[in-house]
Amino acid sequence: MPHRAAVLFLVLLLAVPAGAQDAPAPGTPTGVLTKPPALLKQVEASFPPEAQAQGLAGTVVMEVDIGPDGRVMDARVVQPAGHGFDEAALEAVRQFEFSPAEVDGQPAPVRIQYAYEFLYRPQVVEAPPAPKEEVVNFSGTLLERGTRNPLAGATVVVDAGGEVREATSGADGRFELKGVPPGSWPVVVTGQDYNRYEVTETFTEGQRTEVTYHVRRKQYGGMETVVRGKAERKEVAQVSLRQEEVKLIPGTQGDALKVVQNLPGVARSPFGIGLLVVRGGKPWDTRVYVDEELVPLLFHFGGLYATFNSNLLEDIAFQPGNFGAEHGRSIGGMVRAATRTPSKAGIHGYVDINVIDTSLLVEGPLGDDWSFAAAGRRSYVDVVLPWALRTFVPEANALNFTVAPRYFDYQLKLERHPKGSRERLSLTLFGSDDELSLVLSNPAFDSEGRGNIDTLQAYHRLAFRWDKPLGPNLTMLTRASIGVDRNDLGAGADIYVRSTQFPVSLRHGYSLELPEQKLQVNAGLDVLVVPFIQEVQAPPPFKLNQLPDPFVSRRLLREDATRVPWEPAAYLEAVWQPLPGLKVVPGLRADYESTLRRTWVDPRLAAFWQLGERTTLKAAAGLYHQPPDYRRGLLSPTFGNPNLLPEGARHYAVGVERQFTDALSLDVQVYYKDLFDQAESVPASSNPDADASLPLYASTGKGRGYGVELLLRHQLTKNFFGWIAYSLSRTEYLDSGTGKMRHGPLDQPHNLVAVASYKLPHDFIAGVRLRYSSGPLDTPIQGAIYDANANYYFPLASEPFSRRLPAFFQTDVRLDKRFVYDNWMLALYVDVQNVTNRQNVEGTLNNFDYTQERFLYGLPIIPALGVRGEF
Repeated sequence: MPHRAAVLFLVLLLAVPAGAQDAPAPGTPTGVLTKPPALLKQVEASFPPEAQAQGLAGTVVMEVDIGPDGRVMDARVVQPAGHGFDEAALEAVRQFEFSPAEVDGQPAPVRIQYAYEFLYRPQVVEAPPAPKEEVVNFSGTLLERGTRNPLAGATVVVDAGGEVREATSGADGRFELKGVPPGSWPVVVTGQDYNRYEVTETFTEGQRTEVTYHVRRKQYGGMETVVRGKAERKEVAQVSLRQEEVKLIPGTQGDALKVVQNLPGVARSPFGIGLLVVRGGKPWDTRVYVDEELVPLLFHFGGLYATFNSNLLEDIAFQPGNFGAEHGRSIGGMVRAATRTPSKAGIHGYVDINVIDTSLLVEGPLGDDWSFAAAGRRSYVDVVLPWALRTFVPEANALNFTVAPRYFDYQLKLERHPKGSRERLSLTLFGSDDELSLVLSNPAFDSEGRGNIDTLQAYHRLAFRWDKPLGPNLTMLTRASIGVDRNDLGAGADIYVRSTQFPVSLRHGYSLELPEQKLQVNAGLDVLVVPFIQEVQAPPPFKLNQLPDPFVSRRLLREDATRVPWEPAAYLEAVWQPLPGLKVVPGLRADYESTLRRTWVDPRLAAFWQLGERTTLKAAAGLYHQPPDYRRGLLSPTFGNPNLLPEGARHYAVGVERQFTDALSLDVQVYYKDLFDQAESVPASSNPDADASLPLYASTGKGRGYGVELLLRHQLTKNFFGWIAYSLSRTEYLDSGTGKMRHGPLDQPHNLVAVASYKLPHDFIAGVRLRYSSGPLDTPIQGAIYDANANYYFPLASEPFSRRLPAFFQTDVRLDKRFVYDNWMLALYVDVQNVTNRQNVEGTLNNFDYTQERFLYGLPIIPALGVRGEF
């Protein structure tokens, strides 16, 4: 019989919430893979006589469907080898037996990719049976080179002069071989997506050889093939991103949360400072959550980095509108980020040093069930930015100011996630601190000599999470947090806003699944309490059509306030499939706001209709409310109006999703947003006595937003991912004076983003991002009034936001190079924003009497050079 050897590879194809690269196995559930299948019974394939006669070798790659009992349900060839190899491999694999895989702690069917490699060796006479029982004399551990992660499912083959011994590594990377004859023999390690590893070992009679092999992946850098199962969709307008898809996008400095700014529905923020302008709405209209905890400040100064380390995130979901009833207090969009379980496979981490800041992360196990992660970041933008402005934008010196920003953030997470269990318990401490000082020397800014503007924005949170299964179909979900927020703004010594908040939040809900009724029900409470202390001393707010007087009389108003606003809410939502291919998601949410003394009820509805395997129609409608922006003092008795109504919006959307291939998809949706009860400034009247009794703000604002959003996306494959996002949108508000609709201040009709990243040979990854958007809106100045007492010119503006400035265009590039060592990796990267150094217009500047005007340009070319060590 010809000598033969089979080398087996096993790769689990995990089901994660995103699109699909390959169709999941029939009945494959969505959730978390808590236990992979292990090979229990292996049947050796017969070496085809035709191939043996010709001295051929080959590898047959198959997809194998494993049932919840561990038996092979089906197998098919996806990469044939011919010459009889395909038939022999299928016949053998169909007789394999595995231990059952588990998803969320329950036995479940899965699909694996299995590669059977036939290695040709000359026919030899089989050795006679051993006269005595063989013992293990060769064992070891297989680790992935660079990461030190255990390498499971790889095959170790020893060719002892024609006598072959082979074994497959387990989940912990361990392998054992019995009866290896004495001598020096070649050892070969092979595994799916790993380079072939060859070494010669010497075996001595009566001794056990113990080894550790570091096997190199074929490619590094996060671009791994991920086969996705369809997660339960509840939102019509949603884009889900995985960590490995976003951390190499140019212009984001590897920050996953910044990638949201490149998606349909998100307009470019002024000066690119990191505000989320979703469908033309106010930044206040969109909320950001990390593990269901509200993050009050998403980006550090200038939008350079997010305030939460994205390396701790597992995935991000962005909804520009029509989100479900579980969330409220928002009339715009929503960003939801989920943190991952810290590594339990030894101590891992990284140190990243670049020209903007330094960050680090350490994670590892604490016993069998617990793990931890600790991360931090500190900037030195206060050194880099002034140098970049002087070097690349020398005309910026005409502004006569210096910038001295600095920021830091931190995260500490402890999590208990027992193996094979759906229960998760975690405690997370995280926070951020940003400080910025502007030192002005131009008297046109303030004739009374206030030469500095200081800001401080900081938040700190201690968050608790507990996901507890109460049965096979019922899960309890609890989120709670306490925190401290600070927001300070000062101009000179006498104008300031100092606010300290102590937010407390609680979300407690239940999720019930009824498979026979094809129904899932979610219900719970969502409570937010925000005690705060505020000190404000500022000039009196002026109304529209009224000249301010702070430079004339130095009349300053002061308000000291201590309040405890509380906002309880309850929600009920269902996911129901009444017919094959049809899914309906009704929801209802009720909120109360103590400052407004108002209660509102928001009904919401979404529907999905599956047309075939690759096309889905979708539609949604819903009612949304939020309190007015308290940060702007809109609810202040002195500077605002405490009797305002909650701001409201009605969301409507229809769309279609088309999956052209396993990797390429198109998502198109049309939306309309009807805005009502918006807080707006009250114009001054012609009667000064009557005007004194009028409020500064009223809930009389009305508006609308409408548009079309397109996302052409290529999912992550072995070497490439990218997308093209285009938004055609308009945002308009009713002018109470003329009765006509006018453009909103953040209206951007056109926004186009193209992103691509490609894996090159020798561990290089190159990426590019192109962005075009309509220019910002501007209010022209038609003249000025000279105040002789204050020696100051007050500008006279024409119609607000009636002039559009030149369009914005920017190209960003990124190049990564990775060096892989046995126990760690070194990555060098350059991420260059505005690589062409294009001068994009962000606004206008006027001279002291407003007789001259010139453009104010955005940031110049910013090269972020960095080095990153991972261990």
